[in-house]
Amino acid sequence: MTVRAAERTDIAAIAEVHQACFPREKNHAKWIEASFNAYPRGVYYVVEVEGQVRGYILWCVKNGFREKSIIELEQIGIHPDAAGKGLGKQLIVESLAPFKTHVRRQGCGVGAVMVTTSEGNFAEKLYQSTLGVSRAAVISGYGAGDEVILYNANVE
Repeated sequence: MTVRAAERTDIAAIAEVHQACFPREKNHAKWIEASFNAYPRGVYYVVEVEGQVRGYILWCVKNGFREKSIIELEQIGIHPDAAGKGLGKQLIVESLAPFKTHVRRQGCGVGAVMVTTSEGNFAEKLYQSTLGVSRAAVISGYGAGDEVILYNANVE
């Protein structure tokens, strides 16, 4: 397994994983490319297994480039064929430090981290253990259900 910053040539592979993980969404490649183009606000990282992209993560600066920026794990996807092998945890752990370094290169600090997930999603425990986040709020009726906002105000 290798975690690395995504390159423009990875957009199609990321879009394939996105489509497998989020089949109700449309225009996968268009969405991924638009998010990819948000650099330096957002940065994609991928996890490769035997040279094939099997997952991705998108980290973003949430509240602008500031002395203490809030970073957000905006989206993560592991191809269902590769799920259950620890790729998600590895992707979070190994991409967080490089993204924080990226933010610092913009002349900013990192003060907090946040992530949202659907109520009842097993990933909530993963986010709590890897990012030290806890429930800050729940948005009722968000999309197909309730959305949980997880937050850690003390990241550096």
